[in-house]
Amino acid sequence: MLIAGAGGHALEVLDVWKELEPHFQFIFFDEINTDQNLLRDIYPICHHLEEVKAILSVKDQFSLGVGSPEVRRRLYGILCSQGGTFSPLHAASAQVSSTASGEFDAMPFSFIGPDVQIGQGSLINTRAHVHHECYLGEFVEVGPGAVLLGNVHVGSYCSIGAGAVLLPGINLGNHIRVGAGAVVTRDFHAGATVKGIPAKI
Repeated sequence: MLIAGAGGHALEVLDVWKELEPHFQFIFFDEINTDQNLLRDIYPICHHLEEVKAILSVKDQFSLGVGSPEVRRRLYGILCSQGGTFSPLHAASAQVSSTASGEFDAMPFSFIGPDVQIGQGSLINTRAHVHHECYLGEFVEVGPGAVLLGNVHVGSYCSIGAGAVLLPGINLGNHIRVGAGAVVTRDFHAGATVKGIPAKI
């Protein structure tokens, strides 16, 4: 299994995969940090696309080990272009409704309710809750402990900070950043950065 990224989030992704698939061999792709790396002495790390292509030609599965929406999108595109196939990660302790849909990562103790739709490559982090009938676009990052209450609509490439709360029926445009601990009580248009209680631009 090739994991894109080799920083802190990659360590958490590795732990979840090791629990789910203890027989897998893991290789990491880090195109930026070639000198310093948390995993350098334990697992092989490749830095060049030629290496990535060779690895994916043997086993095409890859996982995303980064949190940032834009970085996830970029690495997803790179690895798909090299013949890779995205493998969504659902931790054993994640509670994902049978009526939820999408190819997304659900980290430990996350909750994804009924009739939730989540876009390609999104990340529902540890202990985050996405309640009934929510819609999330592509490559959305929902931070640890964040709560999206029923019928929330979140556009693509948004980042919801740790512990933030989005009240029922809220609509957020694309590329919105919600600060940690914010309480979102109204809609916001694309590109906004909001924080506070209640959240303001």
